[in-house]
Amino acid sequence: MTQSMTLRTKDEAAARRIAEAFAPEAIDTLLKDAKATGTPIDGVDGLLNQMTKAVLERALQVEMTDHLGYEVGDPAGQGTGNSRNAEVHEDGVDAERSGRDRGTA
Repeated sequence: MTQSMTLRTKDEAAARRIAEAFAPEAIDTLLKDAKATGTPIDGVDGLLNQMTKAVLERALQVEMTDHLGYEVGDPAGQGTGNSRNAEVHEDGVDAERSGRDRGTA
C-alpha cells in the first residue's frame, strides 16, 4: 500500500468516526437529554458550551500528553521537572496555583 493510499484510508476512517459522533441519532439523544434536564441549547450553561468545553479540554489533555510523552498519572514523569504537577478541578481552577490543595484558597 502506498503512502498516499494509507493517508487516504486514515482520512476516510477519521471522517467516518466524525460522522458517527455527529449522527442524527446521537444529536437527537443529546437534545432529548438536554431538554429533560432543562439544559438550554445555547448560553453559558448550554449544551453547545458544554460540548465545546469538553472537546477543548480533551484536545489540551491529548496535546499535553503528546508534548510530555506520558499519560496523566504515569510515574514516568515524576521528578523529571517536566511533570504534571497540578490537578485541574471541574470548575477549571488549578488547585496547586489557587492554593486550594493546601486549604488556603
